[in-house]
Amino acid sequence: MTQTAISSTTLKIRCVLFGLGNQAHEHLDASLDHPDIEIIAGIDSDIEQWYKIQADYPTAQLQLFETLPNLLASDIAFDAFILALPHHAYEFIWTDILRCNKPILKEKPLGRNYQEARAFMQQASTVKCGLMTAIQRRTHPSYVHLAQYLNDHKLIPDEVHTHLHLGKGRVDHAESFNLGWRGDRIISGGGALLDAGYHMIDLLMYLIGDFDVVAATMWHDDRVDDGIENEDRSWLMARSQHTWIGVDIWVKGELDNQGGYQKSERIVLKCGNQQICANREGVWVDDKQVYDTSREWQQAMVQQLTDFALRIRINRWDDNVIWDQLPIMLKIEQAYALSIRY
Repeated sequence: MTQTAISSTTLKIRCVLFGLGNQAHEHLDASLDHPDIEIIAGIDSDIEQWYKIQADYPTAQLQLFETLPNLLASDIAFDAFILALPHHAYEFIWTDILRCNKPILKEKPLGRNYQEARAFMQQASTVKCGLMTAIQRRTHPSYVHLAQYLNDHKLIPDEVHTHLHLGKGRVDHAESFNLGWRGDRIISGGGALLDAGYHMIDLLMYLIGDFDVVAATMWHDDRVDDGIENEDRSWLMARSQHTWIGVDIWVKGELDNQGGYQKSERIVLKCGNQQICANREGVWVDDKQVYDTSREWQQAMVQQLTDFALRIRINRWDDNVIWDQLPIMLKIEQAYALSIRY
């Protein structure tokens, strides 16, 4: 069956949110008063998540279901899925989701490894099911401005250094800090690099294009990567045709002098004698701020839904956002392979 694009530009696209955890809240926030998208239903087997959603969004009037079959049995009319489940959940339900023949906005990563990501993409393409990966930094205003600045000034960086520190955990509870399902490499597919680092690898692809991973080192607390436990810190060195690249991903971060860790992200680009820096609050050229914005995700999430709606309306899914995902997965997989050599 061939997917038909929604032709009307006035009717909102009705979405089902599959998974009602933390990421679901950001999608719901972005959908409120959105001109093109509305979330009309949610699926989650954990009833506690229902209560949280109902308490936080009392006016949303979402229809809630425990499973996909329950949703389909209800005969509720919907146009698309937004998928926000744990990484390992898709292995068992991907075929059932595709059978619904609805466009999909899927939270990163596209898969737990390159082969799974490739299979998901190929299967979606075979049944002509539109697929878009949700990666917010591409649509965050500061990084959009940075990309435009590089393009306008025809700059090619000599070096790029980027870090993303999540600031999670407490210093005095280091031994009890638990990553949950994210700590199991078999279930999650990877640790800090696959989960948080995916954003920064994608951002690098967006800003400077393709590159090769040269070296990678990963740690779990004070232990070097053993290929079994998921890492909470990862360092990468990479090289494109013109640019050396350094990446630092850390679940914790530098000490904040309050018993915790600092949450931080930044990208620094050295272009000849010029240095350009950016984070979610703005862009600086040689220490002079040339752009400022809110660090919050709201605008980026709204724009992401707008992009998803446009793809659905014109039925076009062949662009860099989706085609960059397989190279990203391959680079992450190569980094894990390099890390366990040490």
